[in-house]
Amino acid sequence: MKVIFERTARAYLPELSAYLDYLKRKRPDVEAFDTKDISDYNPMDFDVVWRFMGIDRKGMGRYVIHEYNSLSIAPFPRLKNNIKKLINARPEGRAFLNDDVKADFGFNDRLPGIVRDMGIDPSFFIKGAVKPEYDFVYAGSLDRGAVMRAFLDRFKAELSGASLLVVGNVPDEINADYGHMSNITFTGRVPYEEVGKYIAQGRYGVNLTPDVYPMNRQAATKVLEYSAVGIPVISLDYHWIRQYAAQKSARFFTVKADMSDLDLAALDQFDFKIPDVQRDTWDQVIERSGIFDLLPR
Repeated sequence: MKVIFERTARAYLPELSAYLDYLKRKRPDVEAFDTKDISDYNPMDFDVVWRFMGIDRKGMGRYVIHEYNSLSIAPFPRLKNNIKKLINARPEGRAFLNDDVKADFGFNDRLPGIVRDMGIDPSFFIKGAVKPEYDFVYAGSLDRGAVMRAFLDRFKAELSGASLLVVGNVPDEINADYGHMSNITFTGRVPYEEVGKYIAQGRYGVNLTPDVYPMNRQAATKVLEYSAVGIPVISLDYHWIRQYAAQKSARFFTVKADMSDLDLAALDQFDFKIPDVQRDTWDQVIERSGIFDLLPR
């Protein structure tokens, strides 16, 4: 069986790398391809076309799977969800990031629909292997608007004696305003397989996912990765983080968007509970979900 996973060139899809690796090792009957690695192709040359959605009005392919790994983004995200629901071609099956994503799209045509949550790459399970060198670590997008600046500004004043490691691309305007600060270290882009080693250098992992739809309904990948590394999590308060804490019997330190309650003394006294994510590697998540039951038999 030849399967092609179709995605836009710039899409960040750790799940796709996990899919390809899983199929290579555990489904020798499936030959899987990523459109990122193919300059030109005809969907009809493959037994299955697996599309990360998006819009798909034509449904071109012999057997098509639609994966909704996120909800639509602003502006007008709910309107966009409804438009996709109405105009997208009917596939043979669908996959969804979580129950909220499935519910918000609200397909009612009784097609197979499997929920597959985010998994964790094994490279993050390095608890205790690296000695912390920074008080805080933030890994992820710095495109968080006012909340990101409020967070970084905290290290100019109230947290001037604390240290922060920022892992990932740094926009020019952020570097111009904060790159000179001696207590903030920017790594720039690092290879994915090394991110865990950087995260482990922090005492506390910071999640700045805003309480804004649809981001507040989707898994915060870095929270999972901080937990795999074994460091406690500081987060803004929103739907998914509350849901995840309850599900995992975890305790995270939640902060306001203006960061006024981000304080080292309070953190050191807080009774953190790091969630147990040992059963949340990509292999285990894929197997529990049964996502490849969507493939034709």
